[in-house]
Amino acid sequence: MTHNYQTASLTKRIIAFIIDYIIVGMVVSAFLFVSMGKTPEKLQASGDEGKPSLMDKYQFFAYFEPIALDPNRAIYFENFIKKYKMESLVGLFLLPLLYFVLLEGMSGATIGKFMTGIRVRRKDGGKISLVTAFVRHMGRIVSTVIFMLGYLLAFIDSKRQTLHDKIANTMVLKKGTGI
Repeated sequence: MTHNYQTASLTKRIIAFIIDYIIVGMVVSAFLFVSMGKTPEKLQASGDEGKPSLMDKYQFFAYFEPIALDPNRAIYFENFIKKYKMESLVGLFLLPLLYFVLLEGMSGATIGKFMTGIRVRRKDGGKISLVTAFVRHMGRIVSTVIFMLGYLLAFIDSKRQTLHDKIANTMVLKKGTGI
């Protein structure tokens, strides 16, 4: 049986990736900002050095500015995980999982993929299930943890599959192709 499908271009996949991670980043940041709350009064700067900054007023900024800018960011990240166990679990694991698994599993595409006209499909071109989307997301975590090398596989693979595509037995196709 021959399949009538066209793999998505790497350019479209990269644009979709950027769109998706901007969306996920905004949702996660908003969740963490709200759930972490304000810095307790006793921990806020007195203002002797001038007007208190956002870092002084909100826990989100107190943790994430040093995580983003300080060379010793691992210490700040570890402290964040220890102090905000539930918030970090929900914000860094559960929200991205829900975004990718529900959207890809139910419609075959995330918002970024919809905007670029590409879809995730099984290797035979059929729609993926929620279970396949979950497996693909777990593979996406592996692709990311190994210094994004799992994504680079798409540049050398003839079917443009990333590591997480291979793990889940999926492909990213142009919209309208496949079964």
